[in-house]
Amino acid sequence: MSYPRHTSPRLALTLAAALAAATLGACAGSPEQKGDKAGARAQVLRGADRYPNEGLIVVKADLNNDAIPDVYSVYKEIPNTNDPDAPPNRLLLRKEIDVNFDGSVDIWRHYNEDEKLNKEELDYNFDGRINAINFFDKDKLVRKELDVEFDQAPDVFKFYKDGELIRVERDTNNDGKVDYWEYYERGVLDRIGRDNNGDGRVDTWQER
Repeated sequence: MSYPRHTSPRLALTLAAALAAATLGACAGSPEQKGDKAGARAQVLRGADRYPNEGLIVVKADLNNDAIPDVYSVYKEIPNTNDPDAPPNRLLLRKEIDVNFDGSVDIWRHYNEDEKLNKEELDYNFDGRINAINFFDKDKLVRKELDVEFDQAPDVFKFYKDGELIRVERDTNNDGKVDYWEYYERGVLDRIGRDNNGDGRVDTWQER
């Protein structure tokens, strides 16, 4: 069995198990998978349903040896400018991962032209819809957007610098406006701001 570039079998299995555990822990209220496995797999939500793969190369990997792909690595062919007769190079565009081995993709990872991770979309409650998006700059996490209400609109925004949390913004009343702010110093909560009149600006501060 061959694995796509950037994915070793042992690392991929460890990653999948860790992500599945973290995802289930973050969504204690997620519905249990019901019905026979074949029926569930027939309803597979692939990245092809979310993102077009026409003209691209998809390399599949089966991490748990059940004959069902769990990782889809999507590449674009790039002509070899140094040697026109040589095979084209492959540029990694996206990875689609089924972390809980139920047949549905739960994570979509997007890469830039340097094959550095720049965006990661996650389905935390396994309903086929994205609940969180992580943004990266040169492989470093800079922002998270979380849909904690599962209504297809982000409610929590987390900001990072050099991998450290510096600010959290929340829409606590689900009106589409941030009304709660947390500021961190060296990873420790320093102060909290609240918008009491709905104008999108801090009205009161609470020191920690």
